[in-house]
Amino acid sequence: MNFNFKKKDYYICPYCFSKHDLTEIGFVCENEAEKCENARTRNIIGLNDDDGKGQMPESQICDKCGVRTTTKVCPTCKEELPYSIGNYDNLIFSVIGAKEAGKSHYIAVLIDKIMNEIGSSFNCSLQAINDSTISRYRTDFYNPIFRQNEVIRVTRSAKTDSSVKQPLIYTLTFKQNSMFGGLFKSNKNKISNVVTIAFFDTAGEDLDSEDTMKAVNRYIYNSSGIIFVLDPLQLEKVREMLPEETVLPERNTEIEDLLSRTANLIRKANGIKMNKLIDIPVAVAFSKIDAVESLVDPSSSINYASKHINNGYFDLSDFEDVNGTMESLVRSWGGENFANQLSTNFKDYAYFGMTALGCNPESNKITKLRPHRVEDPFLWLLYKHKLIKAEKGK
Repeated sequence: MNFNFKKKDYYICPYCFSKHDLTEIGFVCENEAEKCENARTRNIIGLNDDDGKGQMPESQICDKCGVRTTTKVCPTCKEELPYSIGNYDNLIFSVIGAKEAGKSHYIAVLIDKIMNEIGSSFNCSLQAINDSTISRYRTDFYNPIFRQNEVIRVTRSAKTDSSVKQPLIYTLTFKQNSMFGGLFKSNKNKISNVVTIAFFDTAGEDLDSEDTMKAVNRYIYNSSGIIFVLDPLQLEKVREMLPEETVLPERNTEIEDLLSRTANLIRKANGIKMNKLIDIPVAVAFSKIDAVESLVDPSSSINYASKHINNGYFDLSDFEDVNGTMESLVRSWGGENFANQLSTNFKDYAYFGMTALGCNPESNKITKLRPHRVEDPFLWLLYKHKLIKAEKGK
């Protein structure tokens, strides 16, 4: 396996997505505002101090007060950068989907799953990089579901609420034996890799036009991986096949329209011709799989818990079974055009079935939280980036 140890000679700001050489880094003074003009005005210091070695400096001395600072900021937007920037790869995972597809619920449950289950099985840990991520995740994602047993309110448009543009940024740190097994037991507590992961949640209405996507969702075409969260209840054939008493959501953006806009945006922004496939891995995750349980073969692997966490590796047998079954279901549910568009635009893609809540909320209340297979798309992206090992399960 080719391990993901090599860092790039550039970095991309996870806030404004400007690309910079490693030496193009700014700092802000950490002194008290009343003691230093630079601290008070947040002037960027040390921007042009290139040591000639092509490496990112780790600190800078304020030219006004003499205090050494390690707070790095983007030269373009002045946002504080993750402390691991420049030392390890930074991955941008975009979670996109139409309105009411369950994107926010997915992010909330996935992050909790990474912290409490995936971390132990894959010998890694997830850590928020700043107070902004800690506060936003707890307030907007964790508390509604896990403490108040309520659904998360609809994500506001980034055009009216700039906070939506702010990603949840974490470092994912792996220890040695998560990748090498038991070969080097003396090194099992050494850090083998660290990646910075930025999660973006998108308002469904911000995906209803390509112009809006280009203006407020620049992270999409800078993504290291995309998770499409799609509601099977939006497929017309599925709506017709379900029992009459089934509570159905209002109709939203057609899934093939969303895919078309996304592919067009990426191609135009990155100059990818139509005869070339986009090399961003795409996980197509059909949410609310519990709501269409009657349409799925009872013996299918989709109905059973994922094997990846218990096995401590990405189980290729389980993955291939689920991927093949879900693609067949999507095509049989009237999603032929979507599936064909996916294969003619993206080089790497896979299908998943999952549910973040596992129940149909009543009056916005979650009766019993039963997440199912939410980890699968995320683990697949880690596998595609060579961060976790994969084996054929028995």
